[in-house]
Amino acid sequence: MADKQSLPSKKRFRQIVRVLSSYGFGHILHAKMKSEKMKNDPENLRLVFEELGPTFIKIGQILSTRPDVLPAEYIAELSKLQDKVPPFSSATVRRIIEEELHRPTGEIFLSLEEDPIACASVAQVHRAVLQNGTPVIVKVQRPDIEKSLLEDIDILLRIVKRAPNTLRDVLLDPVEALEEILETTKVELDFTNEVRFVQRFQKENQDIACIMTPQVILPLSTARVVVQEEIRGIKISDKAALLEEGYDLEDIGRKLVLSFLYQLFHNGFFHGDPHPGNLIISERKICYIDFGIMGSLSPKARSAINDLLLSLVRKDIGHLVNLVLDVAVQKGPVNKNLLYEDLENIIHSYLQTSLKHIQVSRLFMDLFEAARKNNLKLPREYTTLLKALLILEGVISDLAPEISILEIARDYLKEDKALAFRPEISLDQLLLSGYTLLQDSLRIPVSLSTILDNFISGRGKVKLDIINFDHRWKDFNKMVNRVVFALVVSAIIIASALIIRSGGGPEINGVSVVGLLGFGLAGFLGLWLLFSILKSGNI
Repeated sequence: MADKQSLPSKKRFRQIVRVLSSYGFGHILHAKMKSEKMKNDPENLRLVFEELGPTFIKIGQILSTRPDVLPAEYIAELSKLQDKVPPFSSATVRRIIEEELHRPTGEIFLSLEEDPIACASVAQVHRAVLQNGTPVIVKVQRPDIEKSLLEDIDILLRIVKRAPNTLRDVLLDPVEALEEILETTKVELDFTNEVRFVQRFQKENQDIACIMTPQVILPLSTARVVVQEEIRGIKISDKAALLEEGYDLEDIGRKLVLSFLYQLFHNGFFHGDPHPGNLIISERKICYIDFGIMGSLSPKARSAINDLLLSLVRKDIGHLVNLVLDVAVQKGPVNKNLLYEDLENIIHSYLQTSLKHIQVSRLFMDLFEAARKNNLKLPREYTTLLKALLILEGVISDLAPEISILEIARDYLKEDKALAFRPEISLDQLLLSGYTLLQDSLRIPVSLSTILDNFISGRGKVKLDIINFDHRWKDFNKMVNRVVFALVVSAIIIASALIIRSGGGPEINGVSVVGLLGFGLAGFLGLWLLFSILKSGNI
């Protein structure tokens, strides 16, 4: 927005500053601030958001799903924020629909219920019947919500940019966090995005028998109005009604978890808000509704989550630590020793617990908190996943508490067919990985030589006095060359195995020729290396 503020914007700016000051946050506008003071203010921050109304409640709800930028105590407090907004009038509903569709509502609907069946900070939902008799759900955006939400976020950005360093102890990279919220909000406020999300979700899950989604009425859907068929059924939280209809609650819970895992590992596109109000059981199927918030995972993120879950099952702490370091973005100085210690403590605490009792969302929350404390920020795609996992675990714990998401995920990933649900591994990717491994291997002699040169020249912290240096240096070079050679052979073996597993290029009896040639080459090189070691007499 422009720097020059309108009169209403200036008035809102003053109101926000006044409320912040009244709850003890006026000091964030100054260059100096005692961090100890803010650490005692999570509850006051929630009260600020509640007093400033629906738009700030929405911002607070988004922040409550961001453990990568806020400490745990703030997350817990902001999670208490609830939509407390009155419904807007039926006359306003009709006006917005007519503005968007350019015709009277009477020409579109046989009936349009005046009272909403759901009301939130961004939109409210009404039942209606089309002229052809089709029962539908009409989602209508709250009047002026886009203007007020974007204006409030812009004001917050102005405040934070005045003194960004004063919030560093509470909010990791506050400007970037608010800019991300701004982008997320813009996507959610444009309902045409939701229509696209529904269509993509339907296409990518059409082969999953236990899943269904409502059809969107495209000619009646715009940036502020969405009309879709009404799915009649039972809310997933109504256990009594489900049991009365003969449903198996554990079966529903298991299918819900499996469908979510399929969305993660097969599509990388998942429902970001699977709360009970958005899950209906109809015709023996799980119906997802409301696609305003969706998550998307890159192939790298899917692979990392896959590895994280498998490493947890295998109790491989070192690999878990490396995974966090690999995917995180550094936002300041990082003490790797402290980070390793924090992550190791977290993992050790979970390894003392059986898989059945581990909450995946709690584990992710702890990993996010450790990363944030050490100036590391996990990409936004992981935060959407965390929010979805938190909600999903709440649904499962109420519906079928005996179900363990982690145990189901373990079994899902262990099955051979699960490979089809992981990111596709192409021959090009395998060759690139092998080339990267080879490059890293070739750097070893140079790196070790540099380290040794530093020690010899006195630039290192420890001085070495080496006797018969020339002879020792030749031995050292020979040893390093053998290590590199062995690493190259290992890389060829791994790449060949992956090629045979994924099936690439020409085949003999169903086995990849490229993979077989790779194994043959690795075998020859390995035997040659062993022969050279035996011949030297140094084994």
